[in-house]
Amino acid sequence: MLVRSGFALPVRTTRASDWEDMLREHFVALSVSGIEDRPRFTGAVRSSELAHLKVSTVQSTEQRIARSGSLARADRADYLQIGRIRRGRAVVTQDDRECVLDHDDFVLYDTSRPFDWRIDGHPDDGSWVLEVFTWPRSSLSFSEAEIHDLTAIAFDGRAGASGLVGRFLHDIVTSRIASDAGAGNAIVDEVGDLVTAVLRAVGRPVGAPRSSTYRAAITMIDESLGDPSLSPSVIASALGISTRHLHRVFAEQDTTVSRVIRVRRLEQCRRDLAQSTTPDRSLGQISRRWGFADPSLFSRTFKSEYGMSPRQYRATAAAPRT
Repeated sequence: MLVRSGFALPVRTTRASDWEDMLREHFVALSVSGIEDRPRFTGAVRSSELAHLKVSTVQSTEQRIARSGSLARADRADYLQIGRIRRGRAVVTQDDRECVLDHDDFVLYDTSRPFDWRIDGHPDDGSWVLEVFTWPRSSLSFSEAEIHDLTAIAFDGRAGASGLVGRFLHDIVTSRIASDAGAGNAIVDEVGDLVTAVLRAVGRPVGAPRSSTYRAAITMIDESLGDPSLSPSVIASALGISTRHLHRVFAEQDTTVSRVIRVRRLEQCRRDLAQSTTPDRSLGQISRRWGFADPSLFSRTFKSEYGMSPRQYRATAAAPRT
């Protein structure tokens, strides 16, 4: 259950020269401008990790925070982040779109590509507060095309379905899982599912709509993940189209059939590994359940996607949190 808790103490600085390094430690490589000549600069970041979700609160003064293409290529950090304004106002730019965030609004952005935040403080004292939620890219089930369509769109954090998500995210900032690590992973997965579902429903994509063929292929993939013979040719045959046409449909969504199958299989395995209700299942049983016939290939692929082996991930998920 969720209980009130203090996260790790904020890391604070009054030196503008240290601020970029502090942001890099908590997030990704960023450049900051507009604070160099400020005589009374202050900045603070407080972060904690709940399973694979990193939750942070950032507070500072008027500035511009940007991630250039060169920075994204240099550190190759592959995250999806939601930023929620608690105080002040921000203008966020990514993928040739720009949105304005007022109190409690939130936005999705992708660290693998350039983005830009211009943040103004509250008129009373010039300070702003931002809540940031960081997921490994593969833990949210958005396609590449969906990510491109949903970045830099302002979501109302006060009303409707997006308001529900906004309030839920804010509650996570002030709460944490007390002791049950398995429950923590399960809750984070539910949060990710909620965020994905609501952003898909509420967002107004500006790109081309997904074709009926793409949707049918995704449905078949999700229903057949446990079948090790699942492949582009099998899917194309079931849908009555050529394999070339199927590949073209997925290319229009900036992805491939094989990657979608692999990522969805890995995510199901990750969820099983994180569940405290399935500790008796071996790694082989879990990988076979989701279509990985070769255990060594599963281990290599899992580590490549999540940065640790399946065994390490299971041990980390099961470790008690203090």
